[in-house]
Amino acid sequence: MLLSPAAEALPVSDIKPVRVVILVDESGSLTERDVTRERRAAQLIALGELSPHSQVAVVGFGSSNGPGQSAVDIACPLTGVQTAQDRESLSRCVEKLRRRGAGEGSDTDHAAALAQALDIMNEADDQQRAKIVFLLTDGVLDVGNSPQYGADAQARNRNAQTQIDRTLKEAKRERVQLWPLGFGAADKTSLDAFASGGWRQPCGDQRSATPNARVVKNPADVERHLLEAFAYARCAGIQDTVTDSLDGGSTVDLHVNIREIATDGSIVVAKRDPRIRVTYFDPKNVEVPKQGERDESTFQVAGESGPVESLRIRNPVPGRWRVQLTSPQGVDRQEVSATVVWQGALRAAITLSNPRPRPGEQVTVRMRLQTRTGTVKDPKELAGLRFTATMSGEGFRDVPIELHDRGREPDLEQGDGEFSARTVIPATATGALSFLGKATGQGVAGDERPYATRIAGPADSVRAQVRLDAATVAPGEEVSATVQVTNDAQPAQLALRLAEAPPSVTVSPHRLQASPGVSRHDIKLRVGADAPEGRVGGRVEVVDAAGHVVAEAFVDLDVRPPAPLWQRLLEAALIVLAVVAVVLPFVLVKRRARRRAADPGDLTFYLYERPGEPYISKMQAPLGEGPEFTFEISGGRLVRTYGTGYVARRAGGQTVSVRDLAGQELEPLRPGQPIEVAGGLFLGVGDTRATAEALPVYGTHEPYGSRTQRPMPGDDLL
Repeated sequence: MLLSPAAEALPVSDIKPVRVVILVDESGSLTERDVTRERRAAQLIALGELSPHSQVAVVGFGSSNGPGQSAVDIACPLTGVQTAQDRESLSRCVEKLRRRGAGEGSDTDHAAALAQALDIMNEADDQQRAKIVFLLTDGVLDVGNSPQYGADAQARNRNAQTQIDRTLKEAKRERVQLWPLGFGAADKTSLDAFASGGWRQPCGDQRSATPNARVVKNPADVERHLLEAFAYARCAGIQDTVTDSLDGGSTVDLHVNIREIATDGSIVVAKRDPRIRVTYFDPKNVEVPKQGERDESTFQVAGESGPVESLRIRNPVPGRWRVQLTSPQGVDRQEVSATVVWQGALRAAITLSNPRPRPGEQVTVRMRLQTRTGTVKDPKELAGLRFTATMSGEGFRDVPIELHDRGREPDLEQGDGEFSARTVIPATATGALSFLGKATGQGVAGDERPYATRIAGPADSVRAQVRLDAATVAPGEEVSATVQVTNDAQPAQLALRLAEAPPSVTVSPHRLQASPGVSRHDIKLRVGADAPEGRVGGRVEVVDAAGHVVAEAFVDLDVRPPAPLWQRLLEAALIVLAVVAVVLPFVLVKRRARRRAADPGDLTFYLYERPGEPYISKMQAPLGEGPEFTFEISGGRLVRTYGTGYVARRAGGQTVSVRDLAGQELEPLRPGQPIEVAGGLFLGVGDTRATAEALPVYGTHEPYGSRTQRPMPGDDLL
């Protein structure tokens, strides 16, 4: 039965261990301060190493100029860094490094130092560790006083250089990287020769990670440059160093960032004085333990009693960490720093849009990166990484495929963490078919993920497609998905399974019956009630009776526990308040508009004996007292009343409705069109909201020529 890689058990992702030898110059040309900086630099590497399966040795060197002298001093024999005690032991033995006096062989014998490093590298290694040598020196080769290189003092340096050349050839053959770090008056040309003479294979496509020499003019920069070289040498990433000064009796916070893509990291703190205490806080501002586990993270600190301290974290929480340094009274003011060295041990999950393609058919290759705890989706984390695949098979040459964050499919969302490309299966393809996915970039220790399948044959009559969207789900909840099947033959039994997904996620049903033709099937992904918070990856696969994968889709779930009741009530209340804040002004404006539209305050009523004659009484409606007002006609005058009488109100546009004393509705009243009321009189209205053309008021000259108003003693303005 042929299985895709997704169906196989994957090993736990781990970063590659290294074997490191640090060569430290002890020659007399150094000052005591220089040697102190070298010791600190060596401790940075010994304590900052990421893999618990790595090994570190520290060797001091000068020269051998007479009896009883040795060109090399093995300060720290090859030591593992698995436990905190291992790392503490390295930190202490580094203190053996010293500046040599005149009677101890105080010249500079690079030949003996490199030979000792190669001898350590050649010790048996059951894990095939990458081999890295760091050379810390301030001078050039000087063995003029070393008789083992010949009787002629003038020829000794040449003879030693010949030995160095032979050692460099061996280093290249044994794949040993050489990273020189010079300071002071170091000769850059000589150091370049060391770097170029050893193994030069970069990490994937990272040309910057090719061994190179550095000369540091400012001694204060030795630590930073060595950490950078260390990171590049072991294909790790490094964040900017954060520095500050610290007085005795005070506290300072240094903030460093750990990327989401980092599965392993070390926060390396140069505190100078062993009395300074360091506390670490995660991005949630919670103090983390210095030893042990919490949630999915493992912590191990080393160097607390020394000038350099490091917190090694497996599965660190990504984000902004706070490193708090506290200095007791009596400690001199000094500079402190923190640097994050990290690496991402990532798995490349790869799928095909059609796992059983035919020759000449176009397929889409999709790939995602997964850490130990979930899928990486943040575009900023994936920026700078290169995703590629190679298609291989019977009947054609290998085809390289460059994957992009959008591919060429319009339905792929940019920035969703999925890299893809369309490719055509060669027309000559027969039999076995495979794709090899790979991700490269600074800090990424990505594995090469193979995907094995076969070209579809005549008996392959079932094609399928899984539709599964990304979703946020609480523990104990379900997510719906669909499987669409096209079956060109007899009814077929298909199986559903999950690959690379945690046991807390299950799929149902386990089997589908695909009738001939096109059929659609609803499926469910259930997240267990005990599922931890975080992203869940993996695949849903549809498998035919022969065990062939006929369809698959990435699982992308964000498991979040439901918010507590008080939080949900608070969120609901905030939503209501936000809606009210937005809607209330509109409601008030509309209400004011309606009240304004109904307000009769712009109406003036006129009383006439006959239409066309001057009015005998007029009255302006009150402003802001409501949509209705009442009045009486008494003694040929309009009189304002309350409770009983004629009732007038706006009825829309310039129409005014009027009810008489008996509550009967009179005919509509409009400007220029008076109506008859009790006593044989006529009631007219004027509206100042109307345009000038629509404001004829009886009793003025506009409608009736030169006829003069007859003012009456009862005219009112209310």
